[in-house]
Amino acid sequence: MSKAARVSLENRISYRCLSIAARITRHLSPAWKAEFGLTVISWRVMAVIGRFAPVSAKQVAARTSTDAFFVARAIDKLVEQGYVQKDVDHEDRRRLRLSLTPSGKKVHRQVEDMINAVEAELLAGIPSDESAIFFRVMSVLEDRAGALASIPS
Repeated sequence: MSKAARVSLENRISYRCLSIAARITRHLSPAWKAEFGLTVISWRVMAVIGRFAPVSAKQVAARTSTDAFFVARAIDKLVEQGYVQKDVDHEDRRRLRLSLTPSGKKVHRQVEDMINAVEAELLAGIPSDESAIFFRVMSVLEDRAGALASIPS
């Protein structure tokens, strides 16, 4: 890995992205908790299941970058709440496939609508040509970050 110029904390990609995500989550999570009994981790798990179902717990952990222990606890709670169902994977009977129940799909849609409204409000201050550039750059950064594990140090 080449030596890079020092970047101040407030100009680091990771810091800025986490800061934005944390602020959005802090704004919305009290409503998720009050209306649906969801924690931040349980919402992340539910979001991944809603987007990629059927999915295994291991896949959920990988997609949320969350420790498997916390993912398992969140899944158990979501099952208990009636939002997620576990089915045996027909290809590998040792593995469970996770999907949303009808109730879970309804809650998923409602939380997604809340998030979309906040993000639309944030993006409203950015001209459309600049937001298109922003999303292209974010895609490139995400792809390059995904490749970091394969870069020797």
